[in-house]
Amino acid sequence: MSLDIDQIALHQLIKRDEQNLELVLRESLLEPNATVVEMMAELHRVYSAKSKAYGLFNEESELAQALRLQRQGEEEFLAFSRAATGRLRDELAKYPFAEGGIVLFCQYRYLAVRVSAGGGAQ
Repeated sequence: MSLDIDQIALHQLIKRDEQNLELVLRESLLEPNATVVEMMAELHRVYSAKSKAYGLFNEESELAQALRLQRQGEEEFLAFSRAATGRLRDELAKYPFAEGGIVLFCQYRYLAVRVSAGGGAQ
């Protein structure tokens, strides 16, 4: 197994009262040190072990367009993550049941190889 982190950012949403979700945005990306890689490997493992449900972005949505620009290299990863966290806060603020939490953005590559009993990779 190999997990290579290109970029990772953590931000925080804090629920102060019934109407306010405060943003705590990082000023820089996290360094992909051993602790960060271990955390991402565990998140990847837990996510991969569960049944998947998924949603799609409307291709014309603000977030889909911002993600497209970031993937094309027209917007920096940290700036994208900060703006997307702000959009998430704005959307969550509409709902009284919204809670705070950590928002994680990570661009990484994961490679897993299964070796058969005969010794060959599959």
